[in-house]
This record gives sequence, structure tokens and C-alpha cells, in this order.
Amino acid sequence: MNQRAVLAFLLLHANQVVATSDLMQALWPDGDAPPTARKVLLNTISALRGVLARGAVPTHVATLVSQAPGYMLRMAPETLDLARFRLLADQGRGALAAGQPESAARVLRAALGLWRGPAGQELAESGVDWPQLAAVDAARTTALEDYGDAELRSGRHHEVIGTLEAATAAEPSRERSCQLLMLALYRAGHQAEALRVYERLRQHLSQDFSLQPGREVRQLHQSIIDQDPSLLPAEQPEDDTGCGSQADPELDLMFALLSLVKRQQRPHVVTLAGDTGGGQGWLLSELTSRLHQDRLVTVWHLRSGPDGTALGDDLRAALRRATPHRPLVVVAENLHLVGGAVPECVGEVIRTAGRVPLLVVLTARAAPEVLWPGWNAAVPWSTTIVV
Repeated sequence: MNQRAVLAFLLLHANQVVATSDLMQALWPDGDAPPTARKVLLNTISALRGVLARGAVPTHVATLVSQAPGYMLRMAPETLDLARFRLLADQGRGALAAGQPESAARVLRAALGLWRGPAGQELAESGVDWPQLAAVDAARTTALEDYGDAELRSGRHHEVIGTLEAATAAEPSRERSCQLLMLALYRAGHQAEALRVYERLRQHLSQDFSLQPGREVRQLHQSIIDQDPSLLPAEQPEDDTGCGSQADPELDLMFALLSLVKRQQRPHVVTLAGDTGGGQGWLLSELTSRLHQDRLVTVWHLRSGPDGTALGDDLRAALRRATPHRPLVVVAENLHLVGGAVPECVGEVIRTAGRVPLLVVLTARAAPEVLWPGWNAAVPWSTTIVV
């Protein structure tokens, strides 16, 4: 149990130094730490390092280091589901704020698809009640509400009713979830059910907090009673993605990484690993098609050459033309046909790119570390997507 708890706490604070005192508080939250608590923690840390070593986890992916005043679990952020969720949720929220509900719904659906239950479910069943776990669950609920909002704006009120009913059943005093469910039910022709949702919310808020529903929910309630025509969905525009393509979590992740590159002004490498037909071809086609419609992004297709020389030359040429103000996406295919120079070529460009928003997209038959041992050490800020 100690190993699971310490690992979970470090994962919740990945790439941050966690003080020894905080870890001890996480293990013994009631202040009942035994006299041997520090020794128990040291043994647990040592055991976790052994687990990582036996699992042959590359240091680029995860490594547990001692750093005053405690420990830090260094991880490639994109290998952690929680980090991927936050990335996608932020992108979806941004699309919703920008008036792009179709894009928002697609990305938020992918973010929610990463969840398999409450955060730290096994720990919670053992009595662990950390505020950090509650914060993660709250972030999921917020993303779910954003998703419901995006679906309603896209005219898909029927499709989202079940999701919102489950959300309000889990948290009956959550006003935004109830408000979205009321609107979805009313648009689906269930006025009486929508009004019952309001009444349940009012009762829970009164009994649990001695409060009344907020102004927005009360106004919606009155508008439903009045059958206000403005509650009906507006005529829907064409898919705001511009191409009406099918939803795909891998494609969503690639666009989320591009958003990360733009926001952090830092290069990143994405490798599509697997069969070079089918999935890879579709992903590249969709990616480049959408990017060519975005005149704020430059797309380059690189040569590789049998020894990687052409790849290095093209990467350096692309970097010379890149600017901090215009994101650059470079694509190089079938890297499994290139010799062992690939990690050095790509790593050199990534390390010297500085604050250029550069996304390098590679395709290969297998993961880079399999094709070129040492890839993770040579190429920082890298993500592999198996397709």
C-alpha cells in the first residue's frame, strides 16, 4: 500500500519536488506516523526505484530522483494520462471560448475518454482522502460540463442527456451540470423533466447548504416555464473543423501537442509508429489537410535519404526559416528506412531550436527507441503515438 500511495502522490506532482514531510503527511494524514516513519519512506522510495529498474523504464520516460527537500518523479509529460487529459481539456476549453463547439466537443470527448474511473480509486477504497485527488476529479467534472456545453451548442441535445444525468446523479448540488441538463431536456421536448431537475437542485442546495440556486439557473427555470423561443437551438453551421472528418483521439493529441508548442514556444517531436499504411496515412492526411487551411502554420515535407544526411540538411534548412511568431510543422515519413543517424539529426535540431514553435512529425514501422536505442536520451520532448 505504501508504494502505491507514494507513487500516486508523486504522479500527482510529476516534475515537481515533493517535500519529505508532504510525503509523510500523505502516508499518515492523521498525524499518527510511527517512530520509524522516515525509514519506512526511504525503504518505499528504494523499492519504487527497483520497480522502475526491473521494468526497464527509460530514464527519459520516468526517473525518481532525490532533490532537497524531498523527491521528484521526472516524467515525459505526454506519457502520463493526467497530463494528456489536461492538455486536451485546455484545448477543448479554448475552442469552446473561441466559438468552435464542434472542435471543442471532439477534443473534450478524447480527454474524457482517458478516464477509467475516479482518480486514485484503489487508494480511495483504502481510506485515502487527499485534496489533490478531489481536485483532479473536479477537473474531470469541469471538462465533462464543457463537453456538455459544446454538444448543446452543436445541436446534439439528445446525445448528451445521458451523460449529464449521470453527472447530476453523482453531484446533485452542482449547478452548472443541472443547468445544462435542464436545457438538454427542454430542447428534447421534456419540459416537465427539466423542471423536476430544477426542483431537485433547489432541494439539495437548501438542505445541504441553506442556499437557493444561482441567478442563471433561476432565469433558465423561468424561461422553461415561459417556453421562451430563445432556448431552442440555433440553426447549426457546418462543422467548424472545416473538413467534417471523423473524431480520432490520436489526431486530437497531435493538435493538442501543436497547441503546447505554440503556447510554450518549445519544439516537440511526434513519432507515428506502426503500419505505414492505413492509420498513419489517414492521420498525416488529416493533419496536413487541416494545417494547410490554417495560414498561420507552415508545413514542410522533408526528405530522408538512406543515411539520414538529407534529413539533417532539410531539418536545419527548415529551422533557419522558422520564426518565433509562426508555428512550423515538418513531416518526414518512413524513418525506419534511414540509418542510425536519425536520433542525432533530430536531437541536434530540437536542442538548438530555442524558442521556435516547431513540431516535427515522423513516421516509422516501430517506436523510435526500438529502431534506434538511445533515442530517448538523444531527443528531448518526444512523444510516440502507436497507430
